[in-house]
Amino acid sequence: MLRQSAADGPATPGWLTVPRLLALTALTAAWVAQRPDDALVWLVGGVLLVATAVEPVLRRLLPVPAAVQLPGWTPPTVAVARFVVPAALVALLLVLVAAAGALTPWVFGVAAVVQGVPLLLATAQALRAYAARPAAAAALGRAVAQVAPEFVLYTARRGGAYQLQMWLPHLEALGRPFLVVTRDPAALAPLAEVTTAPVVACPTWRDLDRVVVPSLRAAFYVNSVAANADFVTYRQLTHVYLGHGESDKALSHHPAHAMYDLVFVAGQAAVERYARHGVQVPADKFVVVGNPQSAAVEPVDTVAGSSDGRPAGAVLYAPTWQGYNDDSSYSSLSHGVQVVRALLELPGPVVFRPHPFSRTRATERGHVAAVEELLAADARATGRAHVYGVDEPFAGSANRVVAMVGDLSSVVTEFLASGKPLALVTDGEPDFATRNPVARAAYLVAPDLAELPAVLARMLGDDPLREERVAVRRHYVGAEGDQAFARAVLSLLDAPRGADSRSRHSR
Repeated sequence: MLRQSAADGPATPGWLTVPRLLALTALTAAWVAQRPDDALVWLVGGVLLVATAVEPVLRRLLPVPAAVQLPGWTPPTVAVARFVVPAALVALLLVLVAAAGALTPWVFGVAAVVQGVPLLLATAQALRAYAARPAAAAALGRAVAQVAPEFVLYTARRGGAYQLQMWLPHLEALGRPFLVVTRDPAALAPLAEVTTAPVVACPTWRDLDRVVVPSLRAAFYVNSVAANADFVTYRQLTHVYLGHGESDKALSHHPAHAMYDLVFVAGQAAVERYARHGVQVPADKFVVVGNPQSAAVEPVDTVAGSSDGRPAGAVLYAPTWQGYNDDSSYSSLSHGVQVVRALLELPGPVVFRPHPFSRTRATERGHVAAVEELLAADARATGRAHVYGVDEPFAGSANRVVAMVGDLSSVVTEFLASGKPLALVTDGEPDFATRNPVARAAYLVAPDLAELPAVLARMLGDDPLREERVAVRRHYVGAEGDQAFARAVLSLLDAPRGADSRSRHSR
């Protein structure tokens, strides 16, 4: 027997279910067509189909409580027959045999047995797991209580590990016990790769009850998905919206942010952004904490002319992802090859850093690959040390270069810490800078990119926006380093219980 943890998937891989169901439907239909009056054929055919179709239902009965890196908690195990997966493959093989013209009663009967036995095993497994859920959930709650977490870093998005990575170093540096809570058990492994803190999966409201232990004081949110509202209902906690970057994007002034007790913002520009877009958030909910991620971005005077191996004269191209729809799309990535061709006309190398989501979406992956192929070809032809496909914090990329070309996104605010020039690809509308005030610090390029070569020459030449960038950064990032953020979190955790969270902070 194999052992399967509570976080594992089904007894049979999900990718087998749909093709096997289609194949067995075809097999059953062919056999019924040969013997339409045989009740046994209909019965066995039904078993074949039900055995496959019921697996996704049984899968949902597997144990829900799941965690990694949680001291004192051992995940429950469920027995899984060793031959369940081979049986599924044998069933497919039998269908192929039948399709080749060898449809006989023994082929049909073997297929029924091969499908029926795993179904019985899966049913027994699921019922055992379902019966074990209360005990497993109680054990998880006890283990969480032993950790005595003071706060939770919450995410309901499976692919958002990079969003947590922005805040994890600054939260871990506080030295206070905390949990990472996800709503998707499949996210446990990716999250465990970016933190050593306990990570707990809570798909249901009842599971959330297990992590709300007496020691817990606050919850921090790195994105604004609908499932955040499930945890905000625990009113004994102080709920703080962090977001995952300071930018003028629409998601940075979402009306849903008003449901949190506090909204940590980088500077006064964020406060004004909500009001400018008609989003009503009480002023005493805002806490200015700066942009701690930019603390690792080196100012221009420590980077220029460095001799520590960073490519001199490199330019960064950092496009954002294409968003969920047209209203949230700020990306120039579809024109990325054209942008990079212009950068290759400069003498230095190119650093290419697409948004993490662009590597997970089919259309955007194609654009990323095209840019990387272009850079690889140029590197072979010229020997220039282009940088791409490197997994590093944004500060690492910013510190390699003398300038940046990008889109409207949080990396613009981070890059301002360097003091270096930057260009933004706009949406082509004349009021772009009015709608997005951070654009005052950047050289603007229309989406047709016709002006890009001239803009590059200007910003890498006399750079007339140098002083304006300083003013914009001061407005967008009201505190330097990460000390303001640390003070805000610690004052929240150390305040007397029952105090109004908003009374402990000032703008």
